[in-house]
Amino acid sequence: VALFDTGAGLRFTVALDRGGDIVDASFNQFALAYLSPNGLRPPSPAHHTGIEWLRGWAGGLVTTCGPEHVGGPREEDGVQTSLHGRYSGQPAQIEALRNPDPPAGRHDMEIGLVTRDSRFFGPVFEIRRRIRCTLGEPEIRIEDTVTNRGDTRVAHHWLYHCNLGWPLLDAGARFIYRGRAEHWIVPPPSGEDILQPLSAAAMNRLKRVPPPLPRHAGMAERGLIVDVAPERGGWCRIGLINEKLKLGLEISYPKRALPRMANWQHYGPRGCYVSGLEPFSG
Repeated sequence: VALFDTGAGLRFTVALDRGGDIVDASFNQFALAYLSPNGLRPPSPAHHTGIEWLRGWAGGLVTTCGPEHVGGPREEDGVQTSLHGRYSGQPAQIEALRNPDPPAGRHDMEIGLVTRDSRFFGPVFEIRRRIRCTLGEPEIRIEDTVTNRGDTRVAHHWLYHCNLGWPLLDAGARFIYRGRAEHWIVPPPSGEDILQPLSAAAMNRLKRVPPPLPRHAGMAERGLIVDVAPERGGWCRIGLINEKLKLGLEISYPKRALPRMANWQHYGPRGCYVSGLEPFSG
């Protein structure tokens, strides 16, 4: 792993053997991310089938999904896909590393990584990731470049699974985003499948975080897929505010690269109280 400390209260861990995803993260005394019961495990190709991804998933502040497919397992164009793709189960190679040096006037820190998702006859994906911070600023900047190194066109889907947990995620906290709800999803066995469209009033009710819900035990969950309205310059700003803690987390990203956003909500009663903000292309 690589450990980052911004000197401004924000600390986080980068899992180098899982594509450079961000696992635990905290601001001062408050944890920000949900961590799953699995813990941080080594990647395994056994998790690239069906929903076995769930057995290796550590949770964490940022889990990257793709690069070929995201979402649930299915058959697409004659290919059996797995839950959320293979990226988070691939090791990264460190390409660059720079620590800050305040006496020399340098306050930036950066790690550059290369991850490949490939097979003979293709597809061959190369992902270059830069994670940068600046001393004194509680901010993480992630820049990914995905390149097709094969000799044929391939599908490409990309999703940032940003998983928020207690105490940031708590009853009474509220999600912040503007836009139109394209889908309202409650997979079986909870009830409805997909209802659309969802009214603005109904969407606003779902932005307020409830206490743990007994009906969310097991694999029950709910979620929204939202066409987020960007601000000037084409950037979207979404997040979660916990007024009781006087703490908020903001995610900003370019609408052109990530045109849609999923707000996954799973308010399980025992150990699985988590919600995700997930900008994606796909």
